[in-house]
Amino acid sequence: MSEITNRRKSTQLQPLVLALDLQDDHLKGSLINESGRILVTQKVPVKQTTVRATVAAISQLIIDLATAPDREQCEIKAIGISVPGIIDHRSERVSFTSHDTFNWERVPLRSMIEKTLVNSGIDVRLSSEASPARIAKMTSAHPVMIIRSTRDAQVVAEAWCGVAAGKTNVVLLSLGQEITTSILANGKVLHGAGDLAGATGWLALSENFKAEYAVNGAFSFEASAAALVRKTLEKWSPDSESLLSQLTKSNPAQLDAATIIRAARSGDPLALSVMQETCAWVGRAAANLICLLNPEAIVLSGKFGISLKPFISDIRREAKKWTPSAALKQCQIVSAKPDEQAELLGVAKLAWEQIG
Repeated sequence: MSEITNRRKSTQLQPLVLALDLQDDHLKGSLINESGRILVTQKVPVKQTTVRATVAAISQLIIDLATAPDREQCEIKAIGISVPGIIDHRSERVSFTSHDTFNWERVPLRSMIEKTLVNSGIDVRLSSEASPARIAKMTSAHPVMIIRSTRDAQVVAEAWCGVAAGKTNVVLLSLGQEITTSILANGKVLHGAGDLAGATGWLALSENFKAEYAVNGAFSFEASAAALVRKTLEKWSPDSESLLSQLTKSNPAQLDAATIIRAARSGDPLALSVMQETCAWVGRAAANLICLLNPEAIVLSGKFGISLKPFISDIRREAKKWTPSAALKQCQIVSAKPDEQAELLGVAKLAWEQIG
């Protein structure tokens, strides 16, 4: 059973794009107009992660959105799909490496979905109420379809209608259990030669190499959410009167990044020590990105990145030490706002650009 949420009712028969976002445990889709207004959203659980099951689920959600009453008679001009994998931007084949949920290698997702839609016999471009004469004038059997990575969609969403709205040079620094970056340069997403641009977790921010850096990179090892917990345990002393120290002693299994951040905000000395070290790593990484890319904004995103908002002045202070003043003045370091629709809006914008 789909969970359906109406956000805004259309007042005119404006053209639309159909945007979908695939996540580990759910698939979400929306109808979005060119100004970023969402008409309807549907969300369904992901029960199977095989290629065939995923193609079937995506295709069915496309059909469900195309036949939703809130669509009225608006034409669907394009379909944009974001997935949490690596996309070959030339062939749009989808791969997942070291992913807990999906295990795909160079899957031709777009062509498989297009074939399923053709076989369904349903033309999603126009509503069922459209006249046969109007349908006959259409130049193709189905709308233009694009496949993009979740990271691409996120940075485009921030530059379109997020905290970096109106900017064309934006870096989205996503901090969680791993650290990645999405880069918008002069309004275009930067992919690199092998679609691996933005592997910021591997930044060489220390002159002393540790064996652990070979797994996920130095920055990820030193400044991820897991690193915050690990360093708290390493710095813990049984003699400390810190409340966080006492919690660590009594139940270390319950220690997490959110607890440490709350303790730091209340002035706990152990938590503050760990947070200052973490913010220094993030600030140095931001300085490197500013020097290399000269962005207008660095947006901290991801669950852990957003939680660092109370300490963003510490991150800015560290970045200032390592950055030319002119470049720093041109760049804001800001925190993203939690938005469950960000990936949908970002891939919708990319779809609009494809047909624009």
